[in-house]
Amino acid sequence: MKKTWFSLVVLAVLFLFTACPYSADFPLDEPKDKVDNALLGKWTEQVSLNADTPPFYVISKLDDKTYNFEKNDYNVNEKKYKQTNYTGHFTRIGNVNFLNLKNPDDNKYYFHRLDLSADKKEFTLFEVTDNIDEKFTNPADMRKFFEKHKDLSFFYNKDEKKYIKK
Repeated sequence: MKKTWFSLVVLAVLFLFTACPYSADFPLDEPKDKVDNALLGKWTEQVSLNADTPPFYVISKLDDKTYNFEKNDYNVNEKKYKQTNYTGHFTRIGNVNFLNLKNPDDNKYYFHRLDLSADKKEFTLFEVTDNIDEKFTNPADMRKFFEKHKDLSFFYNKDEKKYIKK
């Protein structure tokens, strides 16, 4: 009984400390930049490259300014990949590209900084921290907030992920 109770407490604590990116009911900006063809294709998480069933994204063009992000996570129990499709576009603020990623489950936008390597064969994804207490009523105010804090390390969660183009 003690072992079960301890396990439940540990799971609850892990759940509470699992970070998610900051979200809002609207994007930072409407899509303006054209789709970058260098981002299209299959991207595998770097730390899982040697795994038999690594997580990966397939990025495709939805329209001239919007991407489809197909997230593929392997389900061990079902022995197959589970796909989740997101739509997204980029908002450039200064020298930072923010990905506005719309979740189909809750229709919220989640925000990430995406740094594409010079050779365009690798990118690093940084989640904007969910520790932001401010609530915004419009994209313009949120964009000003992002512009002010975009270069600060604590504006992003620590668990950045690198992806390699396959």
